[in-house]
Amino acid sequence: MSAAVRLDPLLWLVLVGAVGLLLPHLPIAVLPLVVGALAWRRLHEVRGWTLPGRWLLGLLAAGSAFLVLLQFHALWGRDAGVTLLVLAAALKLLETRSLRDQHSVLLLSFFLLVSVLLFDQAIWIFLLVSILFWLLVGAWLGVTQPVAEPSGRRLRAAGRLVGMGLPFALILFALFPRPPGGLWGTQQPGGQAVTGLSEQMRPGQFDQLASDPTPAFRVRFDGDVIPPPDRYWRVFVMGGFADDDPESWLADPPAAKPRLETLEESRVAYEVTLEPTGGMQLPSLAAAVGTPRHSRVDANLVVQRNRPVDDRLRYRLQSDLEYRLDAAGLPRFLQKRYLATAGLNPLLQDLAADWRYRAPAERIEAALAYFRDRDFRYTRSPGRREGADRADTFLFETRRGYCADYADAFTRLMRAAGVPARVVTGYQGGEINGNFLVVRQADAHAWSEVWLPGQGWQRIDPTAAVAPERIESGVAQSTTANPDLPATIRRVDDDWSRHLRLWAENLDNRWNQYVLGYDGRIQLDLLRQIGLSALSPLALAIYAFALAGLSWWALLWWIGRREARRASGSETGYRWQRLQANLAALDLPRRNEESERAFLDRVARRMPQEASALRRVGTLLEKTRYARHASRRQEALLQTTLTNLNRRLMGRRLVRRLRSRRG
Repeated sequence: MSAAVRLDPLLWLVLVGAVGLLLPHLPIAVLPLVVGALAWRRLHEVRGWTLPGRWLLGLLAAGSAFLVLLQFHALWGRDAGVTLLVLAAALKLLETRSLRDQHSVLLLSFFLLVSVLLFDQAIWIFLLVSILFWLLVGAWLGVTQPVAEPSGRRLRAAGRLVGMGLPFALILFALFPRPPGGLWGTQQPGGQAVTGLSEQMRPGQFDQLASDPTPAFRVRFDGDVIPPPDRYWRVFVMGGFADDDPESWLADPPAAKPRLETLEESRVAYEVTLEPTGGMQLPSLAAAVGTPRHSRVDANLVVQRNRPVDDRLRYRLQSDLEYRLDAAGLPRFLQKRYLATAGLNPLLQDLAADWRYRAPAERIEAALAYFRDRDFRYTRSPGRREGADRADTFLFETRRGYCADYADAFTRLMRAAGVPARVVTGYQGGEINGNFLVVRQADAHAWSEVWLPGQGWQRIDPTAAVAPERIESGVAQSTTANPDLPATIRRVDDDWSRHLRLWAENLDNRWNQYVLGYDGRIQLDLLRQIGLSALSPLALAIYAFALAGLSWWALLWWIGRREARRASGSETGYRWQRLQANLAALDLPRRNEESERAFLDRVARRMPQEASALRRVGTLLEKTRYARHASRRQEALLQTTLTNLNRRLMGRRLVRRLRSRRG
């Protein structure tokens, strides 16, 4: 058997890079087979190891299919399909002996690179895949040529080929009719959720989120950005307790439509780009009155979606910042629910019992004054929380807590004092970066709502009584002195890592918004700007292909002219060659024995209307070529004369062509 061909070095780089990017998404069971196949092939080329026979390859192929079937219970779908593709490429290396086999590996490598983008479309992943694609084109040039050229020369040629296709791809990307959604839908549900909020508020949950600078969502307002005290982003409303832990709160289930009165003068419109959460709740301001498709506002003003947010989601909302909810009255069963205390925290119960004789508004003020007047501190390290009666421990012993501790204690105080109350969790604040307000996981917040007759549900944030800077200036001002937190959260202006992170986040957001999130709505805005919004989808598709083809032809024409100039040695030589080509097309070719002067004189006799220009060209050619010191002015005059003469001859060629078609 003849020796197997050696894989092209560039192809090796592509295979290792593509498989390396896909390894985190492959089942652990197949990793030894993939890595082993790559190592075996490499040892074959370096140390001469014998490649496996057909019977062993057959067993390995059958075993690979069995592993995939065992892992995914199917042989199709994204995960199963990509795993099969990686295994097929690895096993193909073990039977690659001829040039034809190497062509198959090249084709498989193209599919491997595309598969990487099925899992992650981050900008740095796209750049890595683009580099690998460039290397793969260079490998293709080396494999398909009879005599392999140096890698550097092939990479330059590959770069030119990729660059030639960019205008065609970019025009189709921008103008070809887009579906309603962007490219975000290529991610598969599962394992993508990044939010720290959940339907249960447990002690310590918000403390951990305070150190997480990851963006939870980004907001772009139609007008001015609203001030920080109004930036309460509602996600969960919690009125009940967990069965296994009465100290923890549970979110209310979605209810019917809200009984809502709004003031349209306070309405704001905005667009939210939400990172995957795995939940069905969409963060919103105040009272959402205009919701996106496949969503609704429930009785607690929580925007509920009809399916989980397993992929990045962009949606538009309208909210009224001034509103009254359930002002007409609260049903008895809801009053009972929002007055339940779970029978815990006896010290808290005794404290609130002294306020029951007061008016509801006075009970609220008494609880807030208790926080303000007794040396309470806002901190991520609140101290002991274990055991029962944790609210008593917070109110009467440690007096150190985070937002959830204050919301929990205040809500229990209100219920014990006879005022219906509940906890709301979401986000508060945000940081402006570019044209967007970035709301991070560290901005997660909890506050309270109390129900008052004739006024409905009113937002009360007990954290503001202890740390008003948390509400006015965001979490940054309340944590500036904590060196354990990232500089991005503390907003340290002179920290280079913070500015680098903000720049990277802004770049990533632009990539997500205008590339991955480039949908029909953004395309329509672009079409309006260039005057094409009236075209139908079919007409727009035809227009996009025509424009892309025209740009491709123009690029090829420009490259051809540039290569012709380079081959001619100078701009003057190029224009002189163009003159000879135009005259040849008009049946006046230059004869082999003719000098330049004789050729131009003969043409001048055949074309008397151009005789003056032709003789001037001959004179200037002789002066610039044979003069001891050629004048730049004469060189420029020669180029101008040649250009004008070529334009007139091109017109003659066009007229002749039209006449021949009519004839």
